[in-house]
Amino acid sequence: MNVQLIQVLTGAIVAFGIAYFSVPILRRVAYHSDFYDKPDNDRKLHDRYVPTLGGVAIFLAFFVGFSISGFAEQMQGYPYFSAAMILLFFTGLKDDIVDLSAKTKLVMELVVAGLLIFGCGMYIDNFYGVFGIHEIPYWASIALTTFTMIVVVNSYNLIDGIDGLAAGIGIVASFFFGLGFFVAGELALATLSFTLLVSLSAYLKYNFNPAEIFMGDTGSLVVGFLLAVLAINFVGLNDVPAYTDVFGATSPILPVAILALPLFDTFTVFYKRIRKGKSPFNPGRDHVHHSILSAGFGHKSTSILLYGCSIFITLIAISVKQLNINLVLVTTLFSMFLFLPTNGFKRKILKRVGFDIEGQLTSRRTLQELRKETQDISNTNEKSASADSNLSRDKREYSST
Repeated sequence: MNVQLIQVLTGAIVAFGIAYFSVPILRRVAYHSDFYDKPDNDRKLHDRYVPTLGGVAIFLAFFVGFSISGFAEQMQGYPYFSAAMILLFFTGLKDDIVDLSAKTKLVMELVVAGLLIFGCGMYIDNFYGVFGIHEIPYWASIALTTFTMIVVVNSYNLIDGIDGLAAGIGIVASFFFGLGFFVAGELALATLSFTLLVSLSAYLKYNFNPAEIFMGDTGSLVVGFLLAVLAINFVGLNDVPAYTDVFGATSPILPVAILALPLFDTFTVFYKRIRKGKSPFNPGRDHVHHSILSAGFGHKSTSILLYGCSIFITLIAISVKQLNINLVLVTTLFSMFLFLPTNGFKRKILKRVGFDIEGQLTSRRTLQELRKETQDISNTNEKSASADSNLSRDKREYSST
């Protein structure tokens, strides 16, 4: 067996093991140290205290697993990459413990973007014909790469709102990024992608509904950073014939498809809040996953549905690879609009042409509410019957004595 393959497999096994076995330890630490997310009956959907140190497990699993994979040293500017990831790790950890201001986190994200651009030499310098643009000036590359980093990191942070969603979307994104890099022969970045996938898979075992632990900002900032690194590097794969032979000239568009959910969610949330005169940075229950939950779906089904949407949108983008690059972009954006919630906009259109989806969803919600009320009554009756049984038993025991 090839030595490099053994190293990669070893790194993956170590990453999975660290994430899988460290989460129970971190849960105990969180409970003893009061590091958990408290329900607030307003913005948060959970009704119990949940530890928030899951990001520590993800960070350790990925960092150790990738470092011993044999490909870390082949990555350009790996020391700067490591420094950037560690800075975001401690930024997220402090935010989970004492809360940091949005400005402080933004400053750290700008520092991290600088480390990637000037330390690792990672930046987007070509649009490959998107909007008729090809090579772009260096100053524009810096601005675009910084913007991409900030948007991807914060978009990923925003979708971490229900059990299993962020981790699952990270797994889907890591898989498609890794597949593209592997086909292109970029083995260091492919290994990075699959190490992240393995780390998130082990974590998801504890985060899927009902979640035993959350990744917190510690995890969402680190994972968002890694996805941003993958997206920035992915754009340049059009220069690799092995990639274009399989995926066509789609490298500037596929990252948009792969990260469709967080990007679409951020855009729609900002649009709705600005339109209402609210700050787009304030928390609220107006995200994509909240729309699906309000339609009567549970946490599990909502997460699985959005996994499927992300996969489907990416496959659609790949399936039209032979089209002009701008048509691939239009197809991708249209599929995002078609398969992701649009705050009732599509339902209004369908109602005008005779399909009352809104009425069906209302009936579904009403039915679920009735079932819940029936279940609550049943539980109350069971408790009452149990209490009566215990009372009868106590009376018999008392009589016999």
